[in-house]
Amino acid sequence: MLEVVLLGPVEVLASGTGVPLAPLERNLLALLALSPGTVLSTERIIDGLWGERPPAAPRSRVQGLVSTLRRKLGDVLITRHPGYLLDLPDGAADLARCEDLAARAGRAENPAEAADWLRRALGLWRGEPLDGISAPGVDADRVRLAELRAGLMEDRFDAELALARHKEIVGELLTAVAAHPLRERLAGQLMTALYRSNRQADALRAYQALRERLADELGGEPCADLRELHTMILRGEQRPRREPSPATRPAPEVSRDEPRPAQMPASSGHFTGREAELDALTAALPGDGDEPRVLVVCGAGGIGKTALVVRWAHAVADRFPDGQIYVELRGAADPLSPGAALGSVLLALGVAAEQLPVSVDERAALYRTLTHGRRVLVVADGASGAGQILPLVPPTPGSVVVATGRNRLAALAAHHAVRTLALDPLGEDAAGHLLRAIVGADRLRGPGAAEIVELCGGWPLALRLAGATLAARRLQSLPSFAEELRERVDVLSVADDPRTVRGALAETHDELDPAAARLFAQLGLLPGATASLALAAAASGTSVLRARRLLDELLAANLVVETGPDRYWLHEMVRRHARRCGRRLPDRAVVEERVSRWYLAVFDALAREAEPLREWPSVAGHAEWSPFADAASAARFVRAESGNLAAVIAWAADRDLRTAWRLVSLTHTAGADLDPETAELGLTAARQLDDRRAVGEAHARLGLVLLGDPARLDGAEGHLALAAELLDAGHGRLPSAASFALGLVRARQSRQAEAREAVESALRYLDPGREPIAYAIALLGYAQVLVRAGALDRGHERFAQAVILCQAAIGSQGDRFGRFDRGWVYLDQQLADEYLDHLDRSLDVPRVTPADRALSRALIAVSRALRVREAAAGVAIPAQRRRDMVPPRLDLDAAETYPI
Repeated sequence: MLEVVLLGPVEVLASGTGVPLAPLERNLLALLALSPGTVLSTERIIDGLWGERPPAAPRSRVQGLVSTLRRKLGDVLITRHPGYLLDLPDGAADLARCEDLAARAGRAENPAEAADWLRRALGLWRGEPLDGISAPGVDADRVRLAELRAGLMEDRFDAELALARHKEIVGELLTAVAAHPLRERLAGQLMTALYRSNRQADALRAYQALRERLADELGGEPCADLRELHTMILRGEQRPRREPSPATRPAPEVSRDEPRPAQMPASSGHFTGREAELDALTAALPGDGDEPRVLVVCGAGGIGKTALVVRWAHAVADRFPDGQIYVELRGAADPLSPGAALGSVLLALGVAAEQLPVSVDERAALYRTLTHGRRVLVVADGASGAGQILPLVPPTPGSVVVATGRNRLAALAAHHAVRTLALDPLGEDAAGHLLRAIVGADRLRGPGAAEIVELCGGWPLALRLAGATLAARRLQSLPSFAEELRERVDVLSVADDPRTVRGALAETHDELDPAAARLFAQLGLLPGATASLALAAAASGTSVLRARRLLDELLAANLVVETGPDRYWLHEMVRRHARRCGRRLPDRAVVEERVSRWYLAVFDALAREAEPLREWPSVAGHAEWSPFADAASAARFVRAESGNLAAVIAWAADRDLRTAWRLVSLTHTAGADLDPETAELGLTAARQLDDRRAVGEAHARLGLVLLGDPARLDGAEGHLALAAELLDAGHGRLPSAASFALGLVRARQSRQAEAREAVESALRYLDPGREPIAYAIALLGYAQVLVRAGALDRGHERFAQAVILCQAAIGSQGDRFGRFDRGWVYLDQQLADEYLDHLDRSLDVPRVTPADRALSRALIAVSRALRVREAAAGVAIPAQRRRDMVPPRLDLDAAETYPI
């Protein structure tokens, strides 16, 4: 049996015997074993093994290492595109077993069971994790595993203390505190164990030692929980091991003479734009027969969470006649402990200070007793974790706790029914209304006003600070203030109010796991407005699975927004902060190179799929983080990414013109929608490359893009004409698409002879056997050109050819397509439009090849961009000519009449 040891010196055991490994083989094993069940690409392995200093021919080195390691490990080391996978049996890695035991401890029903599972988990550790590994790619995992071990120890000590094993664990706690001198939870556990062992002086000395270390090394004080414990020890209060049981202890006296609490702060002035959110909170209140429910209002710093909840609390105060309690939990910077929060609530409910229970559990029990059957509203503002809220959940649905926080507090849903409301920035109208309410409508008139509102991004804090500043500067012009905001809207502040949007976002950012914080900074380097999961993985140089976990943390912190399956977006105000963090990354150039390489590789794969017969130049790397699994997901990806491409290509052009041109070529081939400015940038880049073929392609792509603007058809015609001169049949589908578009444009310009010549040229580029649907579309366009020119019989023959060819290509479809498989018809604009729709639907038939489908979509796009209604263009067939015309019968029997 194979066993991989990671929780100590890294080694492999085969039936209990160590397998000799070279240092690089051990490094590779660790990289693969730390991502169980995940394919690591060769590029990621290179980065993980050598970082920024890879050896010569690193891919060959990796292949050699894999070969030698596979001979030692066997079939568990699998080659799978785009790299390698370590497929270990369940329980073969000590880390997986440790994490499973920790999970069981978390599900334990009592402290004794939890302590047993935790002892087993800690028993798997044989020293420092990943000992003997020198690969830079495991540094983050080394920190993670050290934190895992410390957390397991702390959880185990908590369980032992709950079992009154105070004296038994004092020695272990002293050793643990010496190894982790700044971990406050360990210090508190040591103080508790000493105190409960009648060693009050030693407990106080342990606190003093921690306090001095924190002051010397960090300039800070112990947390609130430790300060509270220290005070209790100084007073010699209620040693928990000698306390009477909760069942026999007399209940604290509660004053019934005090007024019912009404602690809600005053509502924010000029509150506006949150009507839907207020209604959503009211609708989320539990009914009499429902289970207790927690309401969570989350959002980024400065987004207006507290203002919303306080406003709502005042509006629904009549539903909570037994009181409204407000608790400031102080966020993550200096969080209020659960015990202190409960103490604040109990004081509000009338419990005398001297009667407050000491332990959190007892305070929670008393809180549940006092709120049972009553209707109390508790607003817990600034929660940093679910642990602060769980003790405040009332036992019956009449009372409700509403928590606000920058984090989504997702763990609450594992315990209670939760309704979460994530706040977005204010809409443009509401933002303008708020700013005008603060500064006055007259002050906010004229040029610059709209830009000021836009720059504030709908962020209530930014709007209020901008309004206060503008109101104080009565003579500053609006354009001048807008110019100032462009540079510093997120750091704007006013006297006696230190708050800034950047400060609020920085606090959230500082609370993140280091790996998630790094990904946030890397997202700030991306040029597009949105990012796919695959792009995030590529930018961070990690696996898609790992990137998803990190993005989940950013989602929970409300720093990113999920806009669709595996696609994420940052609000502009958040993006400012992400860009600032990204500029500070020491490997910024490496991240940008990964992003550029990913865009090239992904769209190269899509372009090759669209035009498999064309000889495409190779690109560096490959689409190792592929965002699509089939044609449908690829099409969704291209549509979603189209909005980013203008920024991406402009960003690439600032770095390398060849990359910019390649992106224009690849993305347009893949079916992305490019704007004219981006296509013109591609032409500029191609010209500077001094490449005739690239220039011809660029003219063709720009001409095709310009077809979407009726006012620029003359410009489109000029570019398409140049493309026809410069391109030949070896340039993929572009020559046919460009000639086809040129013919339709010239037909619209009443240049019928030139139009026929151009469309005939497009047909020569096409092969009806290999591209039947595309050929049918070209025939339909040719038929319309002929009918415009008055050659009705020839036009209808070409139309008949198009119908017959399409039927032969897609097979029998029954009556699905109605009039296009039989009947007497004549070609007019309405019929041409209907048949074009029919051809478009035909592309879904499995018999259509990917290359034919891609080219057909390009020709359909051209045809639809240039649809000309008879009434508008004046090209209707004359009535007399209609009467004289004998339209052909369009069926398969006529195939020999109209040879192609």
